[in-house]
Amino acid sequence: MQKKTLMIFFVGHLALSFFLTGCFNFNKNFPEKRFFVLSASRSAGISLSPSDAILRIRRFRVSPRFEGKGLVYRKGNSNYESDFYNEFFISPALMIAEEVDKWLKGSGLFQYVTSSSSPVEPTLELQGKISTLYGDYRDTRVPKAVLEIQFFLVRNVSSRPVIVFQKTYHEEYILKGNSPETLVTGWNLALEHILTQFETNLKDLDLNEGKTS
Repeated sequence: MQKKTLMIFFVGHLALSFFLTGCFNFNKNFPEKRFFVLSASRSAGISLSPSDAILRIRRFRVSPRFEGKGLVYRKGNSNYESDFYNEFFISPALMIAEEVDKWLKGSGLFQYVTSSSSPVEPTLELQGKISTLYGDYRDTRVPKAVLEIQFFLVRNVSSRPVIVFQKTYHEEYILKGNSPETLVTGWNLALEHILTQFETNLKDLDLNEGKTS
C-alpha cells in the first residue's frame, strides 16, 4: 500500500512537471523596453538686434490622447495604438518645452528666457499645447511623423494679460522606414521646422512694446 502511494505520488509529480514545462516557457525572451528623447538642433544665426524683453516659458500642455510615454501609432482613421516597449524617456510635454527653451535662448531675441519657477518678473510669457504627436501608418508605403503645436505669447503677465501672438504649427514628415528610431528622427525634424517658423514670426513682432519697469 505504501509503495502504491509512493508510485502515485511519483507519477503525479512527473505529470505536474511535464505540464508546467509545456505550458510555461520561463526562458522565453521578451523585447527589451527602449526609451527615446526629442531634440531640435538650431542652425539659424543669432538675432543682431535682441530685445530687452524677458520671456517666461510656462509648462506645456499635451492632448490627453498623446500625454503618455508610449509612442503612438495611427493605424486607421479611428485606430491608435500605444507602444509598450518603445517609450519617451520623460513626458513629451516636458521634453518639447525644454527644446523650445533652448531654441529661444539661442535665438538672441530676448534679454532673458526663464522658466516658470524663476523669481524674475517677465514681460512676456509663452504658453504651448501639443495637440498632435503620432506616427501615421495608415498607408504603410508612406509613413509619416505628425506633430502639431499651438503657441500663445502673452504680454503684461502680472497686470492685464493680452495675447499678442497665437498660431498653430502643423508638420508631417515622410519617413524612410517604419522603425521607432525613424519615427523619432521624423518628429525631431518636424520640431526643428516648427521652431524655425516660430522664430521667424517672433522677429516680426515688437517684443519691446509694453515692457514693464
